[in-house]
Amino acid sequence: MQPNQSLDSLLEESRKLTTHLSAAEIPSVKRGLDLLEAESRKLVAKSVRDGRVALDPRGHSLLASSGVDTERLTDGKAPAALLSAFELQQPEFDANVESFLSQQQEQSIISAIEEIELSTLDEFDRNLSAHMQQMWDDSQHRLFEELGQYQGAEASLSVPAIGAAGAFDLTESRGNDCVVQPRVERYAKVVRKLNDSRANTAQPEPDMIKDLEQAATGSSKQMSQAWKLLNRYVSNRESLDIAATACGYLEEAFIEHIDKIIAQYPHDANVGGVPSVNRKVQGYLNVQFGRLGRVPAFLEVFNDEAIWAHMYMLYRCGYKQELLRYAMDMEDIITDSDPGFVAHLRAFIDRSAIARSDNATSLDDPYKAALYKVLGRGNVPKKAAAEVVQTTEDYLWTNLAVIRDADRIATHPTLESLQSLMLKFGPTHFDPHSNNPLLYFRVLLLCGLFAHAIDYLVQIDQYQVEAVHIAIALAYYGLLQVPSSEQAAYSSYLVADNALDFSRM
Repeated sequence: MQPNQSLDSLLEESRKLTTHLSAAEIPSVKRGLDLLEAESRKLVAKSVRDGRVALDPRGHSLLASSGVDTERLTDGKAPAALLSAFELQQPEFDANVESFLSQQQEQSIISAIEEIELSTLDEFDRNLSAHMQQMWDDSQHRLFEELGQYQGAEASLSVPAIGAAGAFDLTESRGNDCVVQPRVERYAKVVRKLNDSRANTAQPEPDMIKDLEQAATGSSKQMSQAWKLLNRYVSNRESLDIAATACGYLEEAFIEHIDKIIAQYPHDANVGGVPSVNRKVQGYLNVQFGRLGRVPAFLEVFNDEAIWAHMYMLYRCGYKQELLRYAMDMEDIITDSDPGFVAHLRAFIDRSAIARSDNATSLDDPYKAALYKVLGRGNVPKKAAAEVVQTTEDYLWTNLAVIRDADRIATHPTLESLQSLMLKFGPTHFDPHSNNPLLYFRVLLLCGLFAHAIDYLVQIDQYQVEAVHIAIALAYYGLLQVPSSEQAAYSSYLVADNALDFSRM
């Protein structure tokens, strides 16, 4: 063969090699792709056994004579390309519907868990951030309450103390670097005014309880109501009757409540331009029953007017004479229900002796039962008036009214028994969610437990200022026992005999 011989010349010479053969002697080879794939599979199967390359002996000799290291080929594992030469290139789909649905269910559960996990983490982060912000705000609020909105590095605060002359001394910075919270400053002005009058006898003695009540303007509604109650106690301190004074306060508050409801729902109340007491009461009942759509069937009604409910509301407001006149006007109707009621009511209001009456009349009307209880008209089961006596104020008024009029009724409850019951209940009974701490404070004041009320209030951060000034007022007017320093308590501000450790507070 010539060295420079081209491929074309080689092809031509190769064709000449078969020119002496006839066409019939040359077999035709026809192999499709399927046959080629089958033969290739056989070849791979022969070459790879148990994951290793298996060479034909003849191939082994041929490769060895050509300088190929056949031992290295046969000792190692077959190449991955050779092992996977005939693997399917398209995924094989599972035709099992149950298996498919199970797989989809598992995937859905996993996806849902992942989404919930992410959502929970996000919500936790948000709540944690909000909680930390709220804690910071509360801490700031308590700090400002304690320091009186202290500002400036060198500011000095007002410090109340008892001076040598017995007056309440208030030393404060007059500089511009001390900013006192408005409510603290209002109370401080009252104490300064008191000190000035005690230091200068020529000045008239101020009405401190009234000044403190005005200083509480802008405080919460319940705190303002507490100051009004304290003003009542101080005004009647010469011959103080706790039950009667507390009842008068609760009756006045209920009248204000009725006026508020009528003003809020004038169309439903329908009381007219200048309504009388009875028209106001009837208008209030119209609003209450209007919410139900009708007067309840279990009430005793005459001409669409709930008679016993009307009389109970009159007495709840403290309108005793109006109640007597109404009962006398409706005597013919009332007699059908209780023939002796009007006579009993007249004797009760005139403070005459009342004979014990084991009344056998029906008490299906809860307003009738509630009225009978406070008038001492027979033995009234506790649950008979439960639908009427629902609020804390109604409950306290009912018990205090019975105590106030104990000399005219058969039963003889005492204020001490009511006080013991309220202390036994404790603050959690009246404020289970710890969102209305002033309710129990007012309960204690209404029962005449002044020292306990202040001891309870001073332990609430946001009302410590009010607690101190209420103690100042009650101690000043002689309504609070202040023990000597030897009797000081350390676990609370109360000491023996319901006295308050005023100096420590």
